[in-house]
Amino acid sequence: MPVRKMDIFSDIRPRKPLPHSLPDTLPTLLDTLAQTDSGDGLDSLGYLLPVDSALWGNIIEDYTPEQQGLTLFFAAIDSIRTHRRTVRMAFFGDSFVEGDILLGDLRDTLQTLWGGAGVGYVPITSEVARFKRTLVHRYENWQTFSITKNHQSKQPFGINGFVYRPRSQAFVHYEGADYFRHTGRWGRFRLFYQADTTAHFVWQNADTPPQTDTLPGTGGQLGAWDWNPPTGAIRAFAFRFDEPDSNLLVYGATLENGPGFYLDNFSVRGNTGGRLKLIEPALARQFDAVQQYDLVVVQLGLNAVTDKMDNIKWYRYELDQTFAHLRKCFPGKPILIISVADRAGKIDGALGTMPSVPAIAAMQRDLARKHGFLFYDLFHGMGGPGAMIDFAEKRKPALANRDYTHLTHEGGKVLGLQLARLFLEEKKRSMQGL
Repeated sequence: MPVRKMDIFSDIRPRKPLPHSLPDTLPTLLDTLAQTDSGDGLDSLGYLLPVDSALWGNIIEDYTPEQQGLTLFFAAIDSIRTHRRTVRMAFFGDSFVEGDILLGDLRDTLQTLWGGAGVGYVPITSEVARFKRTLVHRYENWQTFSITKNHQSKQPFGINGFVYRPRSQAFVHYEGADYFRHTGRWGRFRLFYQADTTAHFVWQNADTPPQTDTLPGTGGQLGAWDWNPPTGAIRAFAFRFDEPDSNLLVYGATLENGPGFYLDNFSVRGNTGGRLKLIEPALARQFDAVQQYDLVVVQLGLNAVTDKMDNIKWYRYELDQTFAHLRKCFPGKPILIISVADRAGKIDGALGTMPSVPAIAAMQRDLARKHGFLFYDLFHGMGGPGAMIDFAEKRKPALANRDYTHLTHEGGKVLGLQLARLFLEEKKRSMQGL
């Protein structure tokens, strides 16, 4: 284990001022931006001006061109009841939400209100399968490629940033978990893949004997093997490939149950955001043509925050390119940027919020304005400076780990329910025309 550095003179040592490249406070940045008001609610570059800082962390800020970013999403939610349709949210993140921490409670709450059963999109392999509360997941004998660990492999990465090749006797087992109310059973299984030629595999539902089937060749396009049993509820599903197949790429599967709300967790450990550009827009649009996402959410920044970071220009450039790339992947779809969460570390020997956290949150807001996205300030929404210390040290049970970076399951529940309430409040405001 690494030994933390200790400064025994921290209480008497003069504090160093923050580097000039970091904004001292978010209100200061707001004042700077407000000075460019052209009189019609836009700045000198034509971007919508930020909202009043008193509302940061309390509302979803709408910087879409006509400020109707959530209108279509809520209209889709209403159509679940009126037209029996399926509504999906794609959530791109990093280790802050891996293992369905935070997202499990958000999904469960909204499925209780809006319908749906099943965890949605699931990967073939997972570094966090053992501590998931939404799914029992076992696998063996797969070659895994990700945008963070194999970014130079030139693989056609799937929508979640991963792609997989089966080795001999490769298998996957998915089983429902009862911790949440809507993940124990599902009614439809789909497997996403690409194959140059026909691929053979064996699959088995918990209630049926093993069956041999084929995945037809897709000619370089995305394919989906769909199993929708007339009996409905599926408790467990497994499949295997007996022989390795260099002509086959497997992307993941979906576990769903008809009309309702679904949240697909596309978390990638170590992802700062730049590697999302490795997802080809053409392939992302093929996924979207099948899945029909109604809202795309991006919550990144954790892996860019360090205690020594004194210049965020490189990260602004990286996210600027990434946001433009996501617009190509999901043309016409509303995109919601959720800011980096609080992260604490030793600053001059004392524990405190890392200076780059508010700077990155402010930069992400500014890029949301530039690209016409929605924005939510999670940094202030969870309490602002010192929130992660409070989560880790003052709450019982602890809401964050003592790395002052990641949430515990209990902390995920707190923030998951907070985001659920936020969506419900925004929907109420939308209905009232406010």
